[in-house]
Amino acid sequence: MKIIIDQYQHIKNNEPITITMGNFDGLHLGHQQLIERVLSYKDTKHAILTFDPHPSAVLRKQPFRTLTQRNDKIELFSRFALDYAFIVNFDIPFSHLSVEQFIQFLKDLSVVRLVIGRDARFAYRGEGTIDHLKKYFMVDVLDDMLYNNTRVSTTYIKDFLTSGDLGSARKLLNRHYHIKGIVVHGNKVGHKLGFPTANIDYGQYFLPKMGVYYVRVLLDDKWHHGMANIGNNPTLNYSFEKRLEVYILDFDQNIYGKEVEIAFFHYLRQELKFKNKRELIEQLKKDEEAVRNLTI
Repeated sequence: MKIIIDQYQHIKNNEPITITMGNFDGLHLGHQQLIERVLSYKDTKHAILTFDPHPSAVLRKQPFRTLTQRNDKIELFSRFALDYAFIVNFDIPFSHLSVEQFIQFLKDLSVVRLVIGRDARFAYRGEGTIDHLKKYFMVDVLDDMLYNNTRVSTTYIKDFLTSGDLGSARKLLNRHYHIKGIVVHGNKVGHKLGFPTANIDYGQYFLPKMGVYYVRVLLDDKWHHGMANIGNNPTLNYSFEKRLEVYILDFDQNIYGKEVEIAFFHYLRQELKFKNKRELIEQLKKDEEAVRNLTI
């Protein structure tokens, strides 16, 4: 798969392609269905078009939390037999493209056919519709994929994660939800409690429900079992910003500055405020026991 990341003016292609386009945050089953349909056509090359950063982050002019970052998308795209992944640097000039200008951009990519969902919109303020595309390209429109009679979407998956329903999120993502981040220095409270934790700079990733989780941690190409906490640390050293901390079982190494990948497997309990440090330690011991039982 050839990956092209640039301003839209500089992204060109001379080979006829069938393409699908969108944000593809999470690359869930609905997105995967679009890609599979693209790949079903044998008369052209196969491509995907997406945007970075997420348009909401640019248009709302404030941070926007996503299920996947750009490198995650590239990794997920590479699991399919796509020929091209076009990643447009999303900015205000690109968001202001008229319908005609956006269609010309697609022509410059040698698009022959588009595979899109019924709610597809493009160009300035989403003024571009499927009917506009049909004037210039072959268009294959797919019906929505449903789960529990609800359209599969990134927002729907975020709702499951917010409620702690990792199982439903996993079904719609076709994988466990992952967050990548750099291990940064914290206040060392975990060390004092006998549960040294790695504090993760999670950037703009969407955080699941606050509480304690059984997770698996990828570090230096090796998976480890772990226990994660998402929250504000209400008992000791309260933090206004949510923290993501991971206690890696049977592990004692300095990993500051390293990137880790955290896969969320099971929601154990909500975050609690304890009367004192002793009660907190007792609960952490119970949490560790629960995690170890899940690893058997």
